[in-house]
Amino acid sequence: MRICSTILLSMVLGNIIRRSDEAEGKKPRIDYRKSMEEALRLSQKINDALFVHDKKVRPNAGGLPVMVDVEFKIISIGEIKEASMEYTMDIFFRQWWYDPRLAHNFSTPFNMAGDATKMIWTPDTFFWNVKAAKYHRVTRENMRIKIHGDGKVYFSTRITFTAQCDMNLRLYPMDIQVCPLIIESYAHTTADVDYRWKGGKSQGVEIVSKEMAQFDFVGATTTTKANTNSKGSFASLRAFFTFKRRVSYFVTATYMPAVVLVILSWCCFWINRAAVPARVTLSITTILTTILLYGSVNSNMPKVSYSKAIDYFLMTSLGFIFMSLLEYILVLNTDPRFWTQIRREEKAEKMKSLYKETPSETLVALMDSKNNPNDLPKENTVVAPVNGPNKDANNDPPKKPAPVKNHWIDLVARVIFPMVYFTFIIFYWIYYINHPESALGAAISVE
Repeated sequence: MRICSTILLSMVLGNIIRRSDEAEGKKPRIDYRKSMEEALRLSQKINDALFVHDKKVRPNAGGLPVMVDVEFKIISIGEIKEASMEYTMDIFFRQWWYDPRLAHNFSTPFNMAGDATKMIWTPDTFFWNVKAAKYHRVTRENMRIKIHGDGKVYFSTRITFTAQCDMNLRLYPMDIQVCPLIIESYAHTTADVDYRWKGGKSQGVEIVSKEMAQFDFVGATTTTKANTNSKGSFASLRAFFTFKRRVSYFVTATYMPAVVLVILSWCCFWINRAAVPARVTLSITTILTTILLYGSVNSNMPKVSYSKAIDYFLMTSLGFIFMSLLEYILVLNTDPRFWTQIRREEKAEKMKSLYKETPSETLVALMDSKNNPNDLPKENTVVAPVNGPNKDANNDPPKKPAPVKNHWIDLVARVIFPMVYFTFIIFYWIYYINHPESALGAAISVE
C-alpha cells in the first residue's frame, strides 16, 4: 500500500514539473541585441550632431524665436526670513525647446545625466530676484538631458535658491506674504527667445511638499509678462507663492505672557499703600519684563519705519503697566478718603465742635426759636454756660481722622483698569479678525 501511494505521488509531481517546463518554454525570450545596437547607433548619431553643433548659436538663428516651455517642481520650502526679506526653495527646474540640429529620427529618445550647458545650446534663463543659488552635485550632477527624434530637447536640473521677497509686515504676526519668482532671458529679447509656462498659466508649478514651520502654503499663481527696457523687450514668467502665517505660536509665546504681565501689575492695587518697596518693585519688574518681551519679538524683524500689529498690542500693554505705577504715585500724594467722605467728616466735626462749645441752655433756646423767632438771642449777646466757662473746650487735642484701610484711587483702579484693558483686547482681535488682508480673516482664494 505504501509502495502504491509513493508511486502515485511521484507521478503527480512529475506531471506538475513537466507542465511548468512547457509553460516556461512558451514565454518569448527577449533579445537585447537589437535594442543595444539601436542605442549604439543613437549615441553615434548624437555624437556626430554634437561634433558640428555650435552651442553659441541659438536654433533657427536669424529666423523664428525659440519658444521655451518652463515648469518647476517644488521639492521643499525652506525658511522665510523677515529680517532680510527673503525665502528659500528647493526645486526641479525643467525646460523644453526645439533644436532641429539635434534631430535623429529614432523612436527612442536619447536620455542621459549630465550638464547640458557644456554640450549644447541652452536658454540663458536666469531668476531675476534670486540672491543666491546652487546646483546639486551629489553624487554627481543632478541634471538630465532628453533629446527626442524630432529635435525636442528636455533639460531638467535641481536648484536650491534664495530669493528676494518684499514683505508688508503691518499685520505681523497675522500677515499674509506673497513672494514672487521672476524668470527671464538674460541676453535674448523676445525676437530670439520667448518663454511660456508648460501646460498653461495655472499649470507651470508642481508642488511636492508644502509643509512649513511658521507658515501655511496657500498656493501658487503664474503669469506671463513682457519686461521692456532700453535694451528691448524680454519675456518674463512670474510665479507668486502665497504664505499665511500661523498665529497660534505667537498667541502662546507673546500675547498670553503680555496679558499675564499686565494682570500681575494690577496686584499692586491690593497691596497696602504703605508697602512702598513691594508696590514699586512689582511695577518696575513688570515694566522691564514687558520691554524685554518687546525686544525679543523684534530681534529677528527688519527695522521698518512703521508699527506692526504686535507692536500696538505690546505698547498698549506696557502703557497699562506704566499707568499702574503712576496710579501708585497718586495714591502716595493724595488723601486716602474720597472728597465726599472728606466733606462729610468735616461737617460732622463742625457739628461736634458746635455742640461741645454751646451750653445746653443756648441749645434749648435755639431749638425753641424755631417756634418764636423773636426769642433768639441778640447778635452781640454773650451766652455763658451755667457752670461757668468751659475751660476744657479749647484744651482738647484735635482728633486725627480714622485711618482708611483702602485708598479710594485703588478701589477705582481695581475696576477701571481691567475693564478698559479687556475692552481693548476684544476690539483688537475683532479688528484684525475682520481685516481683509489678515491671516485670521476669510479664506484666501488662489486663482
